[in-house]
Amino acid sequence: MAESIELNTMTKLPHLKLIDGTFTPTEAGRVLLSLVKSKIDYHSLERLSNEERFGSDHSHSEKRIQELEELNRELKELLKTAANTNHNLKVNGWFEITPV
Repeated sequence: MAESIELNTMTKLPHLKLIDGTFTPTEAGRVLLSLVKSKIDYHSLERLSNEERFGSDHSHSEKRIQELEELNRELKELLKTAANTNHNLKVNGWFEITPV
């Protein structure tokens, strides 16, 4: 757990660990694909909200959704290969947060 940090005194916050473990392909898929789906859902809602409220350009969200859908396809292929070759997967995931 990260300690309380004053944003105005930091140029870069510490890295925060989200995922750290060894998983079967099925377990890794549940964790990783749900994260990607959550991000796709977020950008889909953001795009819809901005369009409805402001009629604003949503090209960033559109681009990000496309990138995430490609990541989703790549992850599924990697998970399939790992399952077919009987490999578990070591997954590490970190957040890096910087005040702007």
